[in-house]
Amino acid sequence: MPYEDGPLCDRHEFNVPMRLLTMHSDAAQPDVVVGLFECPECGHERRLPIKTSYEESQTSLPAA
Repeated sequence: MPYEDGPLCDRHEFNVPMRLLTMHSDAAQPDVVVGLFECPECGHERRLPIKTSYEESQTSLPAA
């Protein structure tokens, strides 16, 4: 995931994209991949689900 495509940190008035640190599956929902994101400005961390299905796109990427 490119740096610019990360979620925005909600602790800033201006747009600061967060960096993806790690990805892991959710123990409660094994089909869901969760990403741990960190703000490069303040260090705030957030866990958000990551879209892994590309069914509607023209190209499909195989799951790793």
